[in-house]
Amino acid sequence: MFGGNKTGMAFLVAAIVGTGSYFLPSLPSTAQQSGPKLTVCEPNIRTGRAKCNYDNGDNYIGQIVNGLPNGQGVYVFADGGRYEGQFRNGRPNGQGMFITSNDARYRGTFRNGNITSGRVTFPDGSYYEGNFELVTRVDSGQINSRPSGQGRFVYSNGDVYQGEFFAGQPLGNGTLTRSNGTVCRGEFYNKNLDADDAVCEFPNGARYEGELRNGLPHGEGSLTGPRGRSFDGRFRNGQPAIDTGE
Repeated sequence: MFGGNKTGMAFLVAAIVGTGSYFLPSLPSTAQQSGPKLTVCEPNIRTGRAKCNYDNGDNYIGQIVNGLPNGQGVYVFADGGRYEGQFRNGRPNGQGMFITSNDARYRGTFRNGNITSGRVTFPDGSYYEGNFELVTRVDSGQINSRPSGQGRFVYSNGDVYQGEFFAGQPLGNGTLTRSNGTVCRGEFYNKNLDADDAVCEFPNGARYEGELRNGLPHGEGSLTGPRGRSFDGRFRNGQPAIDTGE
């Protein structure tokens, strides 16, 4: 019936979970005893505008106050990633953009180093825009920023999921709109776009009600064709199942 593209959504979950590793600690200063240490600033000042280098290869150019990035600046990580925007007390705070080394871009509002609202664009052209929630991981104490609440994920092939997110992936009521005009509404459970009690309406007038797996009719469902003919039973990968097994 219709195909899908999950790559971007899977990347979203993995990327959001990993973002906090850059920003959890305060960015380095001469006062810190652990982490990368400041090696040189030009000019040699504690407050003002300067270019600074750290012992792990990171660089910073912008405003500093008492040796920490404060105000507008650019912090460049040794792996090629960088943050451009506003800083407070050594961390991204305010409006900014974080560009990863593989060119994913997080643009929006940051608080203590984590994005809280805005848009994340991935190298394949897919993007997420909406709300984020700051979460402290129980196992490590690390703070991560994850899509949560209402949001929209646009796939590189033009498909769109809009609805509820939790812990970085779809969970709750949402709408999947395919680039071919197919629209499915239901309660979605994960990044694979599995759903239950979904209703799909196709451009040719057909209608499907039932389960989705990977965003496709799969499991128990009912399909009514544009001329009123119907099929009730099991579906597999978007098609009525030939047999009665999974």
